[in-house]
Amino acid sequence: MKKSFGERSFDVFNITLMILLSLTTLYPFINTAAISFSDGLDAQRGGIFLWPRVFSLSSYEVVFNDETIIQAYMITLARTGLGLIATVFCSGIFAYGLSKKNLIGRNGYLLICVFSMIFYGGLIPTYLLYKELGLISHFLVYIIPGMINVWYMILMKTFFEQLPKELEESAIIDGSGYFSTFYRIIIPVSMPIIATICIFVGVDQWNSWFDAYIFNNKQSLQPIQTYLFKIIALSQTPETSAIQSQLMNRLKVNQMTIKSAAVMITAVPISLIYLMFQKYFTKGLMVGAVKG
Repeated sequence: MKKSFGERSFDVFNITLMILLSLTTLYPFINTAAISFSDGLDAQRGGIFLWPRVFSLSSYEVVFNDETIIQAYMITLARTGLGLIATVFCSGIFAYGLSKKNLIGRNGYLLICVFSMIFYGGLIPTYLLYKELGLISHFLVYIIPGMINVWYMILMKTFFEQLPKELEESAIIDGSGYFSTFYRIIIPVSMPIIATICIFVGVDQWNSWFDAYIFNNKQSLQPIQTYLFKIIALSQTPETSAIQSQLMNRLKVNQMTIKSAAVMITAVPISLIYLMFQKYFTKGLMVGAVKG
């Protein structure tokens, strides 16, 4: 069927608008990458937009020689991996229990969960609670508070409710208990929603900086995002020794190129993972959020 002039014009407008929005979104990332690969002396002149005028890897050499950045990167990797496992495991167990309609007090538990999504105690009560629990300036402050995520739990609960009951009934007849059924039957057939939740939790943990900024006073436990916030938003410069300062002068780098390089090594890994598993988003969310 041939499209009318108005329909063709509307398609052209939509495509043009989407291209402009995509370019607007990608430009800051491309510009940061161009600065990170630029020579420090040349970058000080300004005018770098889409590609470096004088290509250089010196900024990345300085970044990877900074022990503080490497340590912060390791903390981010650790909190992302452990936080992902803990959140998916605990939220999944909770969701599986609430998916059983014969659970005693089920409606009350759901009411408490929904209430916690709407109302928040505030930053000061949260800080006092963490202090009483001994989580302040402790690595577990990144893990324990997020072990149960109500929104992810509801998505998994809805997904579990749509699974055929015959799967569990046949397993129970064969002598399998609830925990065994969950690990051997439910998890393998629930990979779309589990993969989606894993990506969401991983991105949340990787990009999180505020909890470390408020609840952690130890320099050795700060993640890379908090470190970047301090050197970019608060204009604090990375700690460098005399040898590193000489190296910076010799390699012709400056704070701007170093900050850009640090941003790139932080953003690229999680961006690649997001793109690789993006196909699970629509399927996992639609199946987990719409009950049919």
